[in-house]
Amino acid sequence: MKPEMIVALDFDRADAAKKIVDMTGDAVTWYKVGLELFVADGKNIIEYLKKQDKKIFLDLKFHDIQNTVVSAVFASLQYETEMVNMHTQGGRDMMASVVERVSEHCAKTNVKKPLLIGVTLLTSLDEKYLQSMKIGFQQPKDYVLHLASLAKQSGLDGVVSSAKETTFIKDALGKNFITVTPGIRPADVSVDDQKRVVTPKDAKNMGTDYIVIGRPVTQAKDPAQAALKILEEMN
Repeated sequence: MKPEMIVALDFDRADAAKKIVDMTGDAVTWYKVGLELFVADGKNIIEYLKKQDKKIFLDLKFHDIQNTVVSAVFASLQYETEMVNMHTQGGRDMMASVVERVSEHCAKTNVKKPLLIGVTLLTSLDEKYLQSMKIGFQQPKDYVLHLASLAKQSGLDGVVSSAKETTFIKDALGKNFITVTPGIRPADVSVDDQKRVVTPKDAKNMGTDYIVIGRPVTQAKDPAQAALKILEEMN
């Protein structure tokens, strides 16, 4: 059923992340391991998630010169995660080089290729950011669509964007081009530091493929029940 829910393990300790995984049980299949947790104890938590038969979105948002990003994404293949991302602002050549090297390696080694996803505009940013950085786009959706188009031209499987941009991306780039949408908040939950946010139900109606949920699940008194409630909200 789409969208699939990914719970963000935004912790600075593996034991705190493991506790959430244990508490959510079968209610959650996908988890996101981001920079904070990966730097703190990445190998440990990834091995734990794999033992629990969970799927992993390795959210490290690689952004550097081309050779460095290609090498970093290639190095991440050792963890055999299901999804990994990089910043689209690294450019078309960088993204295309990642796709080429990863695809060749996975074909030769008979290893399943992870979904390669490009980060467009972070959901904590809005038109004020575009103006302050003097980026030549007035609206976030136009800039996001530009970056998403570069990602598709480069051979990436999809992009990370606000669900508010999903419809534009799908219409322009095709229904099979994956959208991963953070900044999701149930209707009765604070938006915290996010700006371009939508509810799970709205995200489903907009046609997104994956929604990323953090604090509404991980800080709930009953994380499993919170996760199930979000799934129900989308039905």
